[in-house]
Amino acid sequence: MSNFLIISLFILLLLGCSARISENRVPFDGVLFNAKLKVGASKKDFEIIVPRAHRSLFGAKEAGGYEATIYCVNKFGTSDIIWDVSPDDVSKVTSNRSIFIKGRCRI
Repeated sequence: MSNFLIISLFILLLLGCSARISENRVPFDGVLFNAKLKVGASKKDFEIIVPRAHRSLFGAKEAGGYEATIYCVNKFGTSDIIWDVSPDDVSKVTSNRSIFIKGRCRI
């Protein structure tokens, strides 16, 4: 095989992988969010920051709750969460256009 053909196949493979990653993302209120989960000292504890929440506060709150649920289900097999700061507690977007939620998986 020529180098051109190998490089072309590699690029096509990468494009196929990136399309698959996008298929797994879930829009909330029509917006794709990149919620970031940080695990606390105990693996049950977590904090979630949802950037670009100014695009849709409702969607950002839903995205944060979804991220928390996915974490607890994958890690502990349960969707029960004890909230310190629940998505329902968030009433406005912070100055850095994000929202913050915090909780722990109930096991």
